[in-house]
Amino acid sequence: MFSQLGSAVRPRITADDLARRIAGLGPGQRLAVLGIGRATIGTLVSESTDRGALLVADADRSGAAALIDRLLDDLAALALTRWPYWHGRDATRTPVNADPWLKAASKRARLGLTPRFRRMTRELELLRLAGAIDPGGLLLIWEIDPASPARAGPAIEALEWCARHGTASVVALAAEPPETPPYDRILYGAHAFAEADRPVAERFIPPPGGLPASDIERRVAAALGQDPDLAGLFTCNASVPVGAWGARPRVDLLCRAHRIVVELDGPEHRAEPKFGADRHRDYELLTAGYLVLRLTNDQVAADLPLAIEKIRAVVRLRRGAQEGI
Repeated sequence: MFSQLGSAVRPRITADDLARRIAGLGPGQRLAVLGIGRATIGTLVSESTDRGALLVADADRSGAAALIDRLLDDLAALALTRWPYWHGRDATRTPVNADPWLKAASKRARLGLTPRFRRMTRELELLRLAGAIDPGGLLLIWEIDPASPARAGPAIEALEWCARHGTASVVALAAEPPETPPYDRILYGAHAFAEADRPVAERFIPPPGGLPASDIERRVAAALGQDPDLAGLFTCNASVPVGAWGARPRVDLLCRAHRIVVELDGPEHRAEPKFGADRHRDYELLTAGYLVLRLTNDQVAADLPLAIEKIRAVVRLRRGAQEGI
């Protein structure tokens, strides 16, 4: 009964509001959201913010200390995959007088070893590893089991430890738990996730390789289909796996053979939050091996043949690179 009453009075938060709140989380701050999963929040962060984030591994019954150690292991493994681009720059250019941790961590990374030093305090390891991965402030995304206090307790204790040492966190709970220990420690200030009421066209999720979603996309797809060099290369509304947490954003046009993405942007893409989200998506596509060409709807409407020639030039560029020309 208490849980139902609590659900009714929770402040509700939409995806757009949640993205803004996440983007503004400072060191040690926490945001708990009910009615949403960790993966959904990860996708939201991937598509709507410029933050680096890590989906924290599921908790077990071995305690908070073991969960913190697992988190540090994951951060060290992630830092190794991002070597040498630490601290927002190329860490191979480390000056001789650099701090001891950076020198030792760089040496291990050069040897293909994770930069984990178990003789250090956990607090210092968290600070240094998170800073190496994202100097702007790494975000941790936790999922708390709302039905098992035994599983939730260690995770809540671990995220509280991370918060005390300056790491921002988002806490996802698929359902609202009772306001009893250990849940009472994270429910204060929690929000209930609410899907914004959107037009039906925006709520429709086309299947991979589905139909074009707009008139401009239809015009470009039709022109590509009639071109002898480009016919059959591009698929509309295809999903592409990018990012460390397995997000699969849909792109307007995808050429899998040559790893090319063509995005057709309407006027809403000129302003935040879409403008920043587009830049972040371009980065993720680039690091996943895709070349991105962005064309505005106005450019396509004004000169469709020129738009097709730009796409042709990108295809030729990738073909040449693949063939070693």
